[in-house]
Amino acid sequence: MDPTADPCQDFHQFTCGGYYAKRQQPTDISSISPAKTLKEINDLILLSIVDAPLDRIPKADPGDVAAQNNINKIKDFFSSCMDEAAILEAGRKPLVDEIQKIKLFLSASDSPPDKSTLSKMLALVTKYGFEYPSFIQLRVDSHPTKPSENVLIVNENGLGLREVEDYQDGERLQNYIETTATMFQIVWGYEDVATRALPLAPSNAGQGWLDIAKEVVGFEMQLAGIKTPWSDLLDRAKTNNPCTTEELSALTPSSIDWSLLLQKALPSGLDASPPVIVRSPTYLTKLDALLQKTPAKTLQHYFSWIVIRNLAKHLGEPYKKYLTDFKGIASTVLPGTTNRMSVCLKSVNTNLGHITTHYFVEKTFGTQNRDQIVAIIDSIIDGYEYNFRSTKWPDQITRKGAIKKLKAIVKLVGYTTDNPNDGSSTSLDKYYRDFTVAANDYFGNQVRHSIWSTAKAFSQLPLPRVRGSTMAGPPQEVNAYYKARENSISIMAGMLHMQYFHAENPEYVNYGAIGTIGGHEIGHAFDNNGRLSDSTGGNTKWWTDATTQMFEEKTQCLVRQYGAFTVQGPDGEDLHVNGENTLPENIADNTGAKMAFRT
Repeated sequence: MDPTADPCQDFHQFTCGGYYAKRQQPTDISSISPAKTLKEINDLILLSIVDAPLDRIPKADPGDVAAQNNINKIKDFFSSCMDEAAILEAGRKPLVDEIQKIKLFLSASDSPPDKSTLSKMLALVTKYGFEYPSFIQLRVDSHPTKPSENVLIVNENGLGLREVEDYQDGERLQNYIETTATMFQIVWGYEDVATRALPLAPSNAGQGWLDIAKEVVGFEMQLAGIKTPWSDLLDRAKTNNPCTTEELSALTPSSIDWSLLLQKALPSGLDASPPVIVRSPTYLTKLDALLQKTPAKTLQHYFSWIVIRNLAKHLGEPYKKYLTDFKGIASTVLPGTTNRMSVCLKSVNTNLGHITTHYFVEKTFGTQNRDQIVAIIDSIIDGYEYNFRSTKWPDQITRKGAIKKLKAIVKLVGYTTDNPNDGSSTSLDKYYRDFTVAANDYFGNQVRHSIWSTAKAFSQLPLPRVRGSTMAGPPQEVNAYYKARENSISIMAGMLHMQYFHAENPEYVNYGAIGTIGGHEIGHAFDNNGRLSDSTGGNTKWWTDATTQMFEEKTQCLVRQYGAFTVQGPDGEDLHVNGENTLPENIADNTGAKMAFRT
């Protein structure tokens, strides 16, 4: 706190000024907060788990083969990432080898590729999952109206810039073209950038590479022009479009054979005609028209660029510098300032997060702590129920549905206990058994993980979906979230100590910290988006029209309140918060704090 500030004039400075005075913002992160401070503490704990030279990594009991396998995986993965000399020595060859797979499928022809060729190309890209975000993305998720079932979701993707609007920004677009050209020259060029006499700069990339870059970015601009508006993608009714593979192929009659794509993309033994939900049939129709007029060579360059911009980050510094610099500008983090240890900790957590969680939890989090936090959340749920029963404006039908949904919320606290069980070495060994880690092949580890994790996700298609059984990210992250499709809340182990929780804290401190966070996530179940899901996570109508109208009228108060807040822009003008866009978080913030305080 800053007690010298007048809370009536500057409440933010009053509550947070002391924190800012004691903390200097590092250049490798875009913001500072207590959560970031806790992440730094967590990273030190994680470093002691994975960094062999520190000689503090976990030791398996004699004969415990599963534990030893798990320890070896995290140790070898981290070691492969930290071995920058070996990564540099490998040069650009690992990336070139991946691009060659693209070139084997697509010729440098001026004519569009035939449907079979493009379908096989998309199947190859699909096997790499989110490492290769193409103009079509497949993922497994719960069925919108039958949440106990898994379904294949057909999504749209494929842009190198973050937002469609970025393609209208002339300066940014030119920087992107120059960066793309430079990266093509680095990867495909005759000279190796690591041994080049003069440094390469994006502004002096060869004309041939600039032509390729303009061709690729031009195709991305056309993709941006057919993308579905965000407002439609957020509308659950508009994005729930069940299709058979035959109906899918009818949406792309000239370009994509979906039966062939799924047969080649899905793991052997799976039904090649699974239930499919298309988020935007109109997008697929427009995509088909675009692909009919796009030369094979353009698509060869486009898919090659997807590989470059997503995998070059795993190469040595000379090969990724220009792409890193461009991404740094986009994220407001100063280029080249992230230290290697942070990169490698994040990498091992992303790829082997359940194993690092196992040992992180051993060091920081006990069963008793977990039970205490569940008790706090349960009491806040009771507070919500009391509020629902005493609030007058919802009618009886909606109130009854809200209480039913409230009591059905699944609470996942700390870590995953199923598929895999983060507390069991045997479960973890079985879960990661098919993922091979090599201590001297960081690039290969990344590629193998992408293929393995994608196949594992697809293997869940025929299985029933268990609500709230897994977390969306490594549990040692400082994070919590509500998942509408499962009606579940997750509070990760990474935030369940220090600033947010301690078993010996007075109750009012724990309720003010982790209680407010839990209340916030519960609040998302009833915000303007979460309220559209029922007690099982299904997309059904359980609010009456009259109560919906009352809800929308009352939430306008928050929209107006937050819409009046301003921050000063770079040129001194006042920028207003968009109260409509921030409404879900504003509802959750206000209800979470209110319920934690009341409880």
